[in-house]
Amino acid sequence: MRLILIGVALLAMATIGRIVFLGNYLREDIAAQSSAQLVTLANYAAREVDHNLMERREFLQRAASRIPDKLLRNAPQLEAWLEERQHIGGLFSEGMLVIDPQGRALSRQPDMAPQLGHDLADEDFFQQAVKGEFVVGRPFKAPSSQVPVLPMALPLRNPAGQVTGVLVGVSALESRNFLEALHAIHIGTTGGLVLVSPRDKLIVGASDSDTALMATPGKGLYQQHDPANRSLSGIGISPAGVEELTAVAVVPLSGWLVVAHQPTKEAFAPVTRLQHFMKVNSLVLLAFIVVVMMVVLRYLLRPLRRAAEHADRMTQGELPLEPLPVVRNDEVGHMTVAFNRVLSKLIESRGELQYLAHHDKLTGLPNRQLLAEKMQAAFDRAQRHQHKVVLLYLDLDGFKAINDGLGHEAGDAALREIASRLTSTLRRVDTVARVGGDEFVVLLSDLHDNAKSVAECVAGKCLEVFKTPVRVAGQTRTLGVSIGLAVRNGYSSAEEMLNAADQAMYRAKVDGRGRFCWADASELSRFELMPTSGDAQRPETEQTN
Repeated sequence: MRLILIGVALLAMATIGRIVFLGNYLREDIAAQSSAQLVTLANYAAREVDHNLMERREFLQRAASRIPDKLLRNAPQLEAWLEERQHIGGLFSEGMLVIDPQGRALSRQPDMAPQLGHDLADEDFFQQAVKGEFVVGRPFKAPSSQVPVLPMALPLRNPAGQVTGVLVGVSALESRNFLEALHAIHIGTTGGLVLVSPRDKLIVGASDSDTALMATPGKGLYQQHDPANRSLSGIGISPAGVEELTAVAVVPLSGWLVVAHQPTKEAFAPVTRLQHFMKVNSLVLLAFIVVVMMVVLRYLLRPLRRAAEHADRMTQGELPLEPLPVVRNDEVGHMTVAFNRVLSKLIESRGELQYLAHHDKLTGLPNRQLLAEKMQAAFDRAQRHQHKVVLLYLDLDGFKAINDGLGHEAGDAALREIASRLTSTLRRVDTVARVGGDEFVVLLSDLHDNAKSVAECVAGKCLEVFKTPVRVAGQTRTLGVSIGLAVRNGYSSAEEMLNAADQAMYRAKVDGRGRFCWADASELSRFELMPTSGDAQRPETEQTN
C-alpha cells in the first residue's frame, strides 16, 4: 500500500508539473510561431496594397503622358477620353478627372466635381499634386454613394516641365482589385488586419469593413498605430483592453501601416484545452493505476511493460513498425491486438497522407509544394551540370464561363480533362503541376543550349492541346490558354521564377490570349545570375498564335 501511495503521489506531482511547465512552454512557443505568422500576413498584405497603389500610379503616369493638350480645352472630349482609359484599365472604379492649376475641374466626376469648374483647390491631394509630385490623398466617403473611396493625383506637365493641371483617379477602397487581400484575411474568430494611415489618423480599411474611415485611437492609446512603432511585433493591449498578438508592416508608397492582430485568448486556446485534457486524463489514469496495482500489479504490468518498451523502440526508430507480439488472450492481449490493428491502419494511411500532401486532390497533379521541391532539385542539377531550367506558366482562357455558367462540377471536369491532356502530351520526365484554380505549371529540366527552342516546342504542344474542345455537362466548350515562359540556369529561387513566368503569362493575355510570351529582362532583373556559356543574353519576348 505504501508503494502504491508513493507511486500515486509521484505521478500526481509529475502530472501537475507537466501541466504547469508544459503550458508555459507551449504559450511561449505558440506566441513565437503566431507572431511569425502575423508578421508574414502583415508583410503579404502590405506588399499587396503597395502593389495595387503602384499599379494605379503607373496607370496615371501613362495616362498623363498621353493626354493631348487640346483636350484640356475641350471638356466633352476630355471626359470621353478619360472614360475610355478608365474602362481599359479598370483600376479606378469611381472614375477620373482633370483639374487646372487654379483648382477648377476641367471634367466632371460625380463624387469629386459634379460640374465643370467645380473648385477643388482646398483638397489636400490637389495642393500636393500641383507642387509636382504624385500623392495618395486622404480617404473619404463619396457624397453620392457613401462608399469609402481613395483619391490619387498626379501633376500634368507641358514639354517645358511646367505643371498644367492635375490628373486624379478615384478608387473604392472595397473594390475587388484594390484592398481585396485585406478584406479576405481573417485571423481566428475576431483577429484580422487593419490598414492605418498615420498621416490622416484614419483606419483606411480592415478585415472588419465596418471600421473603415474610423479615427485611430489617440497617441499612446494603441502603440501599434503610432508611426514610431513601424517594426513592432509581439503582445500588446488593444484600446478595448484586450491582450493581443500583433505585427506591423509598412506600405512604402503611402506610408500606411498594416497591423495584423489576434487576441491571445484565441491564440492560446489549444494550450488551455491541452491543460484541461491533461487534468481530466491524469485523474482517470491515477484511479486506473491504483486499481490495477492493487489487483493485478505484477501479472498485468509485466506484459504491458514489455509492449511499451517494444512500442517505444519503434517510435525511436530502433525497431521497424511491426505488430506487437500477443502474450496472452486477455485484456492485455486484446489491447495489443487493437494496437496492432491501429498500427496497420497507420502504416497503410501514411503513404496516402504523403501522396495527398504533395498532390492536387482534384486532378492528381503535383501541387505547389511538390513543384517547389522538384524545382529546387532541378536548380541543383542545373548548377552542377551547367544545364538550364524552363518554366511554363499556363492560365486558362474561357474557364470562368464554364465554371460560372455550367457549375463547379463542370469546371472540375474541365480541369481534370485539361490535366489529362497535358500529362499525356508531355514527356514523362517533365512535371505538370496545378498551382491555382485554373493555373498550371510545366517544369522542363536538364536542358542544354537549345532550351529555348525546346520550350517553345512544348508551349506549341500545350497550345495544340486546347484546340480540341472539351465536353462537359453535355455541352461542347472551347478553352484557350495563355502561357508565360521563363528560363534560368539554376541560380534563382522557385518563387522568383514562378513570378517571372506569371508576369510573362499576363503579357500574353494582354497581347491577345492563346499565345505564349517569354519573361523579359525587367521581369528577371531581380535574379542574381552566375553567367554560363549558354546564357550570354536573356531570351527576348516572343509570341505565337
